[in-house]
Amino acid sequence: MNHQVEQLNNEGVKLFLNGNFEEAKTKYQEALQISPLYATTLNNLGMLYLQEKDFKIAEMYFSKANSEKDNPTYLLNLGHAFANQNLLDRAEECYAKSIELNSNSLMAWKSVASLYQFQKRFTESVKVWEKIIRDYSRDSFYKIQLAKDLIELKEVQHALRVLSDVSDFEKHQELAWYYIAVIHLNSKNFGLAETAINKSLALQPDNESFRILAATIYLGLSQLGKALFHWNYLLRINETNHKVRTDKAVALLAHGFANDALTELNTVISFDKNNIKALYYQALTLLELKRDKKETVEILKALILGDHAYSKNAKELLSKIES
Repeated sequence: MNHQVEQLNNEGVKLFLNGNFEEAKTKYQEALQISPLYATTLNNLGMLYLQEKDFKIAEMYFSKANSEKDNPTYLLNLGHAFANQNLLDRAEECYAKSIELNSNSLMAWKSVASLYQFQKRFTESVKVWEKIIRDYSRDSFYKIQLAKDLIELKEVQHALRVLSDVSDFEKHQELAWYYIAVIHLNSKNFGLAETAINKSLALQPDNESFRILAATIYLGLSQLGKALFHWNYLLRINETNHKVRTDKAVALLAHGFANDALTELNTVISFDKNNIKALYYQALTLLELKRDKKETVEILKALILGDHAYSKNAKELLSKIES
């Protein structure tokens, strides 16, 4: 191979790694002007466009890189380009070919498992995660993924055994306790769920998912005050976290604090006037307070017209008002 081509390619790699994408493109294109079929540079250009989320162009370069001879790395990257375009069958085909050529590729096996997980093919993803853990890596990341998919399959005892192993090590310990809390919450073992989620929060106190789960657990324990503590913690970090504020409002309404709930819902709608959940519960709260019947009816009529989870509920509620 022409030494100048390799030099230009290597210069492009250095620029890419330093985040200088446009300059890297220039170097890669200079290399391709000399050797248009140089697979390494074609693949590197594909990686650059993949990083820029220009997946169609990335696909083109990976395909060119792999055109003369199937290469497991280029096929793997081509699979990523297809996956990011939601062309999942083609992605799976590329991952399978990559594994055929290099059955010891951890990244290829991980990509297959992640694809199955995304497609909710949990029986298949579990088998691949187990293979990875058995044959290639006992990293706790893969154990967490295995446990997540076992939970989806309701194989909770198996999941607990996997998570118990992870919780003994520092890496990803907070996630292990989080999923242990999820299992106990689903089983209505609220005390055990509380213990587990507090261990997660001790490690990552600002984690939104952990705080939301903690709030849910405390609602299960009939401890509204502690649930509110966790929602308010998140709202201090981000006052426009509409999901958290709406969940808080729903809980306040359920516990008889309709005026407080309405204040929270009005805040959400002031930022996001098309927030369907907030609008539905705003109507429900106004009805509870026996206030602004005309506005309540207008909100419900607008909600009925949409194709969303609350249109049916809105229709039923409107029927009760008008009957």
